[in-house]
Amino acid sequence: MIPTSTQHVIAQSDFYLEPELFYVAQVSKVNTPGLHRLVCQDEKETTVITTEAGLADLDVIARNKEHWNLFVINCANPFYCVGFLTAISTAMTNAGLDILLTSTFSRDLVFVPQQHSAQATELLLQLGFRQQQAIPA
Repeated sequence: MIPTSTQHVIAQSDFYLEPELFYVAQVSKVNTPGLHRLVCQDEKETTVITTEAGLADLDVIARNKEHWNLFVINCANPFYCVGFLTAISTAMTNAGLDILLTSTFSRDLVFVPQQHSAQATELLLQLGFRQQQAIPA
């Protein structure tokens, strides 16, 4: 169930699926920030999601073997982003999807394994999103 406070946000939001494959990697340094999307960072290491080509520019400690697809969801009202992500995360988790979420306030990034892309798309459509074509980088 989507919280009432986020229903109008979802109604105004949309998503697109980038066609490129993404990988999760732990790196000790980032040489070219433009080639990755930062997920989280602490004092010891940085976790990024990047393309296969981007891995060549990272000092990789470890990487997972799953390919990830990226959904970008435009949050209509940044004040509702926390509830917005919570609603999406809860729905996807309840559907058995592996996900990674991060928020940039202007848009929310959701990563799902490639093999679950169709299921994630269907779930987002059921939640009231409408699909757009990928926006060129």
